Formats: sequence, C-alpha cells, structure tokens
Amino acid sequence: MGTIKIYAAYMPKFNAYCVSDKSVAEALATGKTPEILLKDEDYSSLGGNSANGSIIGFLMGRESGYYSIDYNYAKSIAKTGVKLRLLTYEKVSRQMLGLDGLILPGGAFSSPDLYYNDGKKEYKQNSRYEAYETAIIYARQKNIPMLGICAGAQMIAAILGGRLYRNVAEYTNVAHKTKEHKAHGVTILPGNPLSHIFTKKRIVTNSRHREALNPNIPFGLALYAVAEDGIPEAWGSEEKKILCVQWHPEDFAAEGHKEMQEIYNWLPKQIGK
Repeated sequence: MGTIKIYAAYMPKFNAYCVSDKSVAEALATGKTPEILLKDEDYSSLGGNSANGSIIGFLMGRESGYYSIDYNYAKSIAKTGVKLRLLTYEKVSRQMLGLDGLILPGGAFSSPDLYYNDGKKEYKQNSRYEAYETAIIYARQKNIPMLGICAGAQMIAAILGGRLYRNVAEYTNVAHKTKEHKAHGVTILPGNPLSHIFTKKRIVTNSRHREALNPNIPFGLALYAVAEDGIPEAWGSEEKKILCVQWHPEDFAAEGHKEMQEIYNWLPKQIGK
C-alpha cells in the first residue's frame, strides 16, 4: 500500500504550516498513507535542520479546512535537529510506523466523560480525541518517548488512569485560562527532569487551559511541578520516557528562552535509552 508524501506549507493567516483536508483525502483515496513533512528550506528558515535522523511525530491541530502545526511549535521542534512527521486523525497507527518520538500538542476538543469525576454527560464523539487516544496507546505499546503539551499532557495522564477537572476555575482563584504571556508562578519539584532543566525552583509560565489534572496521581506518573494553587503543572515518568507540561513552552522557546527550548530538546535525548 505504501505512503505518499505531502509537504505542509506556511500560511501567514494562521501563522502555521498547513496541509488541506482535500490533499489528505486525495492521498487516502489512493489507498496510501499520507506522510506529511516539512521541506528542507522550511527547516532552514526555522533555524534548524533534520540532521540527527530521528523522526518525531506531531499530532496536528485544526484550522478551517486544514490540518496545522503552529509556527512556534514547528520552530521549537526543528531546532532540536529532528525530522518532523505531521500526523492527521485518520489511520494514525499506520502514520506512526517508524517513529522515534511523539509530541501531543494542546487543543480544544471533547474528551470522554469517564475522565472526570463530576458525573456530567458532555462527551461528543470526535476524530481528534480518537487520534490522541490511538497515538498514546500505540506509543506506550512500542515504548515510544512522548512529550505532552497542555491538552496533550492531560490526555496522556487521563488515558494512563488519571482524572481531570472539567473546569479548573471552579476549584481555584488562580487564572489558568488567560492570554497573558506570563500568567502565574510554577514551582518545580526536586529530583525530576524539569529540575535538571531549570536553574530556578520557581518560574512564571503562560496558561491557556480550562481543564486540569486532578492532584491525585496514582497511575505510574510522578508529579514534577505545581502552580501556586497546587494544581499540577507538569508530570511524567523517566522509566516510561514521558514528559508532560501544562503550559506552552514553545511560545517562550521561539523567543530564544534556552530553558524552555530544553523541554523540546528532552525528547530526542530519550531515543535509544
């Protein structure tokens, strides 16, 4: 059956590299699996290259009529020296064949009600959640290192047995959903990968999430950082090669923040361990 290469193109109106739904549908109609990539000149313009040979999958976001990867994500990942493979929501396992690592980004979509303890019935089946679920389960089965950002971090935790707050604003006065570039403080706990990245125990991050992870983490992941109100801000497992952060480090990394860039650099360092 094979694959068919499609190259994402930068679209200024979205500030993202995109591929149209039409292009993906046409590829699928041939019976082949889309392999969505960036061009060499795009790596150069982003200040990176794909020289180290590792292939990192990135589950794409959505714009109207397009799959997308925001510019700041692309820049931060390209600077690690890996090759990006951009994943759509169809035939996810086939697209993941040969991956060395996986990034699950943020995004807004409905998740199963069983991930919450509020008894509400709000889940609406959608292909985006199903793609996250398939990708995370596949990565765990194949021991593929994972980096989760915002909603991606929440989905990794939930699928591994954690539970979420549907609306964190009901539990705290700290603003977790805000457009502020520096929203609130985060305390890095000792003895974990983030404590080796950041020179300071307390940092200030952005924060754009409505949902949040319940502080009880009884499912094989360790707590790495907390917000001022005790809400988890980072978690993971060195054994499972998982790192999850609730904020968006790519926004700082794109500005040249070296420690935030190190969060993305963490992923290729796990390959082959």
